[in-house]
Amino acid sequence: MSSFIDDVMDFDSTSLEVFQEKTSNSARNANVYKTNPSLSKSEDGHYRSRIRVIYNPYAPKKSIVHQATYAMTDENGFFMVKSMLGDGDKNCPIFKSWKKLWFSGDETKKEWAKKIYDKSESDWCLVQILDDQNQPEMVGQVKVMRLPKAIFTKMSAKMNPSAESGKAPVPVMDYLIGLPLEMDVTPGPDDPKQPWRKQREISYDLCEFDTDYAPITKLDGSALFTDEEMEQIDAFDAAKKKVVKAKTEKAKADAQKEVEALKETIKALYVKALNYLKDEAHVVDLQDECGYQPWSDEVTKRVENWINKVLNMQDPKTEVVNEAAPVEVPLNDAATASADPVDDLPF
Repeated sequence: MSSFIDDVMDFDSTSLEVFQEKTSNSARNANVYKTNPSLSKSEDGHYRSRIRVIYNPYAPKKSIVHQATYAMTDENGFFMVKSMLGDGDKNCPIFKSWKKLWFSGDETKKEWAKKIYDKSESDWCLVQILDDQNQPEMVGQVKVMRLPKAIFTKMSAKMNPSAESGKAPVPVMDYLIGLPLEMDVTPGPDDPKQPWRKQREISYDLCEFDTDYAPITKLDGSALFTDEEMEQIDAFDAAKKKVVKAKTEKAKADAQKEVEALKETIKALYVKALNYLKDEAHVVDLQDECGYQPWSDEVTKRVENWINKVLNMQDPKTEVVNEAAPVEVPLNDAATASADPVDDLPF
């Protein structure tokens, strides 16, 4: 525990694995937080809320998890699986079967591959909802959220700034001194060709991070830290900022001494936050929830049967490949949308 807390206290946000990679769930999952404008109660249709993106309490480096999924249909119906491509592993059997067709040199097979394979990729994080008038029951809850590209870009700029920018990394996801994110999700027009998919062209461009920190709260939205502890966090935040803004080496050294003097006190608060997230809030491990997990034997068999038919240029929806009863895909093997197109909405 002590070693873990030390890591979190001094966690370098640039070391998130998602920033180190050079390459690049929920079938109605109650763990997922959606900010779809279709749920908005405002007159202008914007979905507004205030949230905190937080570190994965079980593995800080896995605080943003990349996910790759394949959507497939066989004679038993629609199913989705997470692919090891999400971890950058190209040994995924579905991906390898696609390559066989795509690079076969046969235009007919290439067109077949283009039609039959449906791969999607996304990034996921943990968020605590600080304020939400659209879904007030969510306030205080810690949920999994799909990370829109616009927000990911803004997070990256703060947490993993380029050397040319001259900016210091900001611990946006820190439990104590992380920055709130003001969500302002703009609705877009309906797609007349797919009327069940409302407001697909929504925008996250207006979402912005606040400039002042906000510690995590309890699940009911009340304060986790006492007034005295908040003063300690405020002093810690101020000292950390002094280090970054110091104009001279002496000023920097003095500010660093302030940080060191508060370190043991602040360490206890990180322990408090971590224990609350794990033991009281029962926050899920983001990697387990959204990352690739080895398929069960049943799912592996179903995928293999699908691949065999596809490679033989047969439609797996109509070709009988398995006389057994339809396989129920567990949540950890399923992807993040259901077969119902109405549920496949942006968030």
